[in-house]
Amino acid sequence: MKTFLLVSDIHSRFDNIENLYKWLIDHNRFTDIDYVIASGDLVNTDYVTPDTEPTKKDEQEYREVISALVKYGKQFYYIPGNHDPTRAFSQSGESLGGQNFHQKVIELDEGLSMIGFGGSVDGVYKHSPDQVVWPAYPSNTERSITENLPILLSKVPSDNDILLVTHFGPSVTATADVNIFPGNEEKTRIESGRQVFPALRSLLTSHTPPNTDLQSKYQVITVNIHGHSHYPFGLTHIGQTMIINPGPLRDGRFAILKMERIERELLLKRDLERKLILEHLNNEKVWSVVGLEFFFI
Repeated sequence: MKTFLLVSDIHSRFDNIENLYKWLIDHNRFTDIDYVIASGDLVNTDYVTPDTEPTKKDEQEYREVISALVKYGKQFYYIPGNHDPTRAFSQSGESLGGQNFHQKVIELDEGLSMIGFGGSVDGVYKHSPDQVVWPAYPSNTERSITENLPILLSKVPSDNDILLVTHFGPSVTATADVNIFPGNEEKTRIESGRQVFPALRSLLTSHTPPNTDLQSKYQVITVNIHGHSHYPFGLTHIGQTMIINPGPLRDGRFAILKMERIERELLLKRDLERKLILEHLNNEKVWSVVGLEFFFI
């Protein structure tokens, strides 16, 4: 079994990094953690205001946030978000102690790969998709995902299960779209990307059973972990793929995910809802989510 501490959208809240560490110790959860995964927006660089560039303070805080999470003493992986310095999209970050895995494939364990993809897409109003509420950063991330994510997937062994870590979440999902006033959602709902070009959602749809031809070129994305949208944290699904938003650590939210590599034959007996899907898998063992908890400190 492997245990993941999931954090996102820290926005330079060093106090909550310390509060989280204390909480893990006080609740006897620290020793269980194998990996710390941060899905972007470690700091609070302003890219919304025109002609704004990262300041020395932004760069320094970015390094300090990474350093603070490295001090947990766990294997630490992170991707940049739309509020992180531009250089985070080109620097590996190993010299800082963690591993920036933006557009990289990580072999976490036998049969389990992890892919990272940072940046954000335009946040747009449902009723007016040409009206941008939150601009994409650092570029057209939807186009970049369309072009580059298939290349990364091709580097994953065909029989591996995949954790996909992105900063933004797939469009038209409960963990990504901001729908605070559902009674008036036609005017107030903010969607993660334009429905006419839902790059991430389309990719997840084609890599989840039963819509996937499991005997051919596509691997199965077991879990998509993201952040970016602060309000709609939680869990949802696209097909059999679990979509997880741990919520913003800026506000004291985080999640703990447990995964275990289980014999397929055992899953066939226990997981009746997914029996038809599991029967089509060639793998003798499958990485499955066996626990997920959300916390607020």
